[in-house]
This record gives sequence, C-alpha cells and structure tokens, in this order.
Amino acid sequence: MYTNADVTLYLYSKCGKQDSYRRIFVEDVFWDNVKQSNVLKTGQRDSDSVLLVIPLESLFEPIRFTAGKDLAVKGQCNHMIDCSSQKSMSESLQELKQCHGCVTVMTVDEKLYGSESAQHYELSCK
Repeated sequence: MYTNADVTLYLYSKCGKQDSYRRIFVEDVFWDNVKQSNVLKTGQRDSDSVLLVIPLESLFEPIRFTAGKDLAVKGQCNHMIDCSSQKSMSESLQELKQCHGCVTVMTVDEKLYGSESAQHYELSCK
C-alpha cells in the first residue's frame, strides 16, 4: 500500500463520567487532503476534508474508533489533552486545533478482509 505520511491519533474513550483521550503515533499511513465544493441554492459552499488510510500492518493492534470524537494530526504531535475537568479538556482541544491543525474523524470504514498486506482502515475526516 502506498504511504506518504505519519499521523498522531487521539482516540476518545469514556469510563463512567470520565472522558479521556489516548494518543497513538502511527507511521506509514496515506494522508490525502480532499477539496470539494457543493453548489447549494444559496450559493457555493466549499468543504475541505481528509482521507486517511491506515494499513493494519502499521498498527500494533486493531483500533476501536469513535466517529465524531477521535482526532488526527498529520505528523508526530506531542500535545497532551488534559482531561482533569471539562474546562481543561475544552481548552486543550482548542489549543490542539489551533496549533496543530487537527481533523475530526467523521466516518470509519474497516476493510479488514483479504490478505494481511491489504487490510486497512479508511477514515473520512473533517
């Protein structure tokens, strides 16, 4: 599989009332910036998105994604998300978006069939 980037994933999880994000660095992924535009009755609307393809062989274990909550940053990112309170988590997420240009995972398509070298996750991010 053709790869062109590395990515840092921030995977969301919730245990009881406590939200948390686990940071995972993944090497050898395919990152494609997609520029689309839709023509609505009110005018043209541009929509930028990212197609992220993660080969299963680039991971140590299969990943469980949470669409709409998980985040991705192109390259290696050492930013920590402080989940000690709602306010600190919100501030940490805002800083991650402003400083590192993260995208949110919107849909996950698991392609976990066929040969091992062909198995992958396709993430549509915005």
